[in-house]
Amino acid sequence: MSHLDNNGSRVSRHERYARKQRRKHGKISLLIFGLLICMVIPMLIPSDTPQINQQAVEAAIQELYLDNQFDFLNPNLTREQLEQQIKKVSSLTIDSNDPYYLKAQQAQSKFEAIEGLNTLYETETSIIEGQVVQADLRLRQDVTLDQVTAAVSEINLPEEDALSQQINQLYRDAEQTMQQVVAAQALVEQLPTELASEPDWPTLIADINEIDTLLQTIGSQPPIKTVATEFTKKVDVFATNIKEDSNHQEFDSQLVEQMFECDALARRLSGSILDERKLIALTFDDGPNPSYTPQVLDILAQYDVKATFFLLGQEVVKYPELVKEIADAGHLVENHSFGHPDFATISDDELLDEINRTQEAIYDAAGILPTMYRMPYGSGGARVVQMFPDLQSVIWNVDSEDWVSEDAYTIYLNVMENLLQHTVLLMHDKDQSTVDSLELLIPELIAQGYEFVSPLEINMEFLYYE
Repeated sequence: MSHLDNNGSRVSRHERYARKQRRKHGKISLLIFGLLICMVIPMLIPSDTPQINQQAVEAAIQELYLDNQFDFLNPNLTREQLEQQIKKVSSLTIDSNDPYYLKAQQAQSKFEAIEGLNTLYETETSIIEGQVVQADLRLRQDVTLDQVTAAVSEINLPEEDALSQQINQLYRDAEQTMQQVVAAQALVEQLPTELASEPDWPTLIADINEIDTLLQTIGSQPPIKTVATEFTKKVDVFATNIKEDSNHQEFDSQLVEQMFECDALARRLSGSILDERKLIALTFDDGPNPSYTPQVLDILAQYDVKATFFLLGQEVVKYPELVKEIADAGHLVENHSFGHPDFATISDDELLDEINRTQEAIYDAAGILPTMYRMPYGSGGARVVQMFPDLQSVIWNVDSEDWVSEDAYTIYLNVMENLLQHTVLLMHDKDQSTVDSLELLIPELIAQGYEFVSPLEINMEFLYYE
C-alpha cells in the first residue's frame, strides 16, 4: 500500500517509517548538542572571577574597619581613604542590599557622625579613634542648643553595635547638657538684680535652689560659664543685702532656716550673724616643719578634722614632700609669704616677689595654686589687699598665743577663754606645745558642738590689722 507525499509522489509505508525515524534522531541530536554547549561554555569562562571580586570587596571593607565584626573604624582612616574604599566597594557590588555595600555605607555614617562630634566638643584630635573614646569631654564654649539639635537630627545610626551606641550617647549627652544650660539661663535672667524691699522669699529661694542644682549637674562644661558667672553675681548681691539687713532687722527664724537649706545662700551666709552654728577654722602658720607638721596631721586625721596651713615659701622649697602630704590629706594649703617680712615695711616689688615666689613654690610642690594668703603679723593694710584682688586675705579673731607660751595647757586655756561662736584660730605648727595643745582642744571643741570649716566660711569684718 502506498501514499502520496507532499509533492504528490507515491511513497511506501516502509519509506514513511524511515523518514519518521530520521526526524526523531535529528531532534535528539539537536538536544544533545544544546546540552553540550551549556556544559562547555562555563568551562571556557575563568572560574576564579567571582572569587577575585569578593576578595577585593573584603579587602576594601577591611581598610575601613578595625575589627572583624565591622564595629569600630580604622583609627587612621581619613576622609580621602574613606571615599576611595567606598567607591571601590560600589564598583564591585551591584546590589544596594549587598552586606558589603551596607557595611561601607555604615562606615561612612559613623565617620561623619564622629566628625560631627568633633565640632561640638573641645578636642585637638578625634574624640573617637578606633575603640578609644576620650574621657571627661567638654562641650565647646560657643556651641548652641540649636547646633546640637541639628547635629542630632542628621545622624542615622541604629544602636546595633558598640561604636554606634557610644556615638549616639555622646550626642544625647550634648543635647541634654545644652537643654540644661538653656533652662538655667532662663531662670537666671528671671532673677532680680537686687533684693526688693519685700522679696517673695519662697519663689526666690526655690529658683536659686533650682539653678544651683542645674549648675552642679552641668559641672564645668564651658557653655555654662557665662550663666554661672551671672548667677554668682546676683546671689552675691542677695547675700550682701541679707547680711546688711540683718544688722538692723530681725529675720523670721523659719525664713533663716530656709535660707540655710538653700546651699547657694548658705555658702555665702556661713559665719554671718544669721548663722547660729558654732564654727571654727583651725589655721597653722609658718610651716611646714618636719618635726611638728606630721604630728599635727596625725592628730587632725585622728579626729577627722580639716585645717588650713599658711605656708612660708622658704620652708616649702626645703620640704616639698610635706606640702604634698598636707594637700593629700585634704587640708587647705595657702600662702604666708616667702620669708615672713612685715608687708608694711617692704616695697611693692618686694611684696609681689614674696607672694608670687610662694605661689610658685607651692604649685611646684603639690600642684596647687593657693587662693588665700595671710599677711605676716597681719600687717600690710589696704595696699596689700588692693595689690592681690584675685587672692583672699585671711586674718584671725582668736590668737592661741602658742608663740608666747610653751605650755600646752596654757595654750588650751587661752583659746577656750577667748573662743567665739565663729572663730578663726591662729596657731603655728613649729613647736611641741602646739601639738600637745591640740590633743586638749579638738576633743573639747567637738564636745561643744563646733564645726571645723574653712576660713572663708566665717564672715570676718576685716581683712588686715592696722
